[in-house]
Amino acid sequence: MQAQQFFDCVKPTVALLKARGLDQRIYSDVVDAAGHQYVDLVMEGGGVLGVALLGYVYILEQAGLRFSGLGGASAGSITALALAALGTPAEAKSERLTEIVANMPMASFVDGKDDDDDDAPDFIDTMLKRPGLAKGIWKAMQVVDNMNEIHGLNRGERFHAWMRDVVLGKEVATTSALRARMGTTPAGWRLRDGTRHRASQLDGADALPPLDPAKDYLCVVAADIATETKVEFPRMAALYWADVGAVNPADYARCSMSIPLFFKPVRVPLSLRDEGHLKQWEDMGGLVADDNIGFPPPEAVFVDGGVLSNFPIDVFHSTHKVPTRPTFGVKLQWDERAHTITGALKLITQTFNSSRHCLDYEFIRKNPDFRQLVAYIDTADHDWLNFQLSDAAKLDLFDRGAKTALEFLEGFDWERYKDTRASLIGAYQEAWRPKTTPV
Repeated sequence: MQAQQFFDCVKPTVALLKARGLDQRIYSDVVDAAGHQYVDLVMEGGGVLGVALLGYVYILEQAGLRFSGLGGASAGSITALALAALGTPAEAKSERLTEIVANMPMASFVDGKDDDDDDAPDFIDTMLKRPGLAKGIWKAMQVVDNMNEIHGLNRGERFHAWMRDVVLGKEVATTSALRARMGTTPAGWRLRDGTRHRASQLDGADALPPLDPAKDYLCVVAADIATETKVEFPRMAALYWADVGAVNPADYARCSMSIPLFFKPVRVPLSLRDEGHLKQWEDMGGLVADDNIGFPPPEAVFVDGGVLSNFPIDVFHSTHKVPTRPTFGVKLQWDERAHTITGALKLITQTFNSSRHCLDYEFIRKNPDFRQLVAYIDTADHDWLNFQLSDAAKLDLFDRGAKTALEFLEGFDWERYKDTRASLIGAYQEAWRPKTTPV
């Protein structure tokens, strides 16, 4: 498949973007010498539906937007890491990433428990066709050895190799290299003229500080089920590796996309190195003294970050200030809050769905202003575990993402959002203001 096919299918959307002047609107107070505007971006997980994220990002870049902070879980984290690695913040990267994805060996990621395993792909293909109970049980019996030996249908090794060698390559083979790339301050990085006074009052800064190569602007969410920890990589990587700078960022993506039972979980040996390491667990992992009995377990066991937070929109949020740039969020499906539980399978799937959505729902409930920042791509016609996606399906997902981005940009009002945040901060400060009592 050719990348140009993706770009051709969204030409009408790009034309509408230009015709409506959406590439001239203000979306952020942070700009550079080339006129690019900067936002943070968080993307939801959703398996192969992540192709739609490319279309969404492509349109944002066509509107002149660039990305400082990038985050996500599962498919969202893969896209976030790829965008982070393919260039500095000032560079447009969606076209290069689309070229990579156009040639992505998606079907090969269903790699079974070994190279000779045909049962895992056959089982997945059968289940996607919604077979009867008897046939489903028969096919499941053929992959019992996968579950016993690797605790999943697939090793995930081919995905990891693709991420490491094709997407990241030698230039971003370490976390140190990734941090340096994401911490490259764009030429002319500044606050938009006319916004300095407002920013100094509400953001606590008289001038926009440069990006910091020692700071993490990427957030890849994974779940360590051995320590019951929601992990944000690379910020929390020191809990698991002594030399974080040497860790290949592909390892973070492999942890985040380990769909339980579909992919083998990632295991990392775990031990307390010293008192400083224990303090890190207390500060970042929330460990308290009573938890220390038997801690740590012999190894961390990572599964898909989406089991705890499939849409980690909170990762760049600060409650107490009006941001100089917004955090856009994009979801791969509409939120469905009404389900009829008709049988055991539905009971299991909805238990899983509830656990992966509830934290994110709760954040939006407590921070309703974020509703102005979140877009929903309608992907309902596609199955998130269908690694045999046809070319037509890939183009359809890309197109849906692009159209959603166009609609979102047309409806987003940056000044209105800042006013909303300012009023919320005022209300928060008033609620916590010490009350005086009459004498």
